[in-house]
Amino acid sequence: MGAKIPILFVFIIMLFALSSAHPSKRKQYSPCKNLVLYFDDIIYNGDNAVNATSSIVAAPQGANLTKLATQFHFGNIAVFDDPITLDNNLHSKTIGRAQGFYIYDTKNTYTSWLGFTFVLNSTYHQGTITFAGADPIMQKSRDISVTGGTGDFFMHRGIATIMTDAFEGEVYFRLRVDIKFFECW
Repeated sequence: MGAKIPILFVFIIMLFALSSAHPSKRKQYSPCKNLVLYFDDIIYNGDNAVNATSSIVAAPQGANLTKLATQFHFGNIAVFDDPITLDNNLHSKTIGRAQGFYIYDTKNTYTSWLGFTFVLNSTYHQGTITFAGADPIMQKSRDISVTGGTGDFFMHRGIATIMTDAFEGEVYFRLRVDIKFFECW
């Protein structure tokens, strides 16, 4: 009888510990910092070298580097160095550059994988913010990860919601980037 009580006691303790390990409601986090920025991408098409801010650097076999591949641009890789502004006007004062690449990585829909950094150097912000993630382009808004930063954004992490603010065919698009930092140092 004496051995049954400690076993029952241990069983009850374990049951209590397991039930409290998985709370029924997730904790809601609030951002420690918010930031909304815009960047404009003008892809080189063979005729716009003066204004282009991005270029195709790899294409599927048989394709060229001045036009995006057919069938959802699958296999194209582009690098960019785009101006960043505080509003949705391409001619507004630039506060930094968006530098990185995108890879069109799906054969059956428009989607890409993004890896880029906002390099900010203005009276508003100093430092970098690094982003990475999948971009299902056909969705109105998409979330990508904020993986880190430097300067004013040292060790910041969070989520960036991107939305296509404007586009003109396959040559120009503007993205609105709503950044929510959940870890701020």
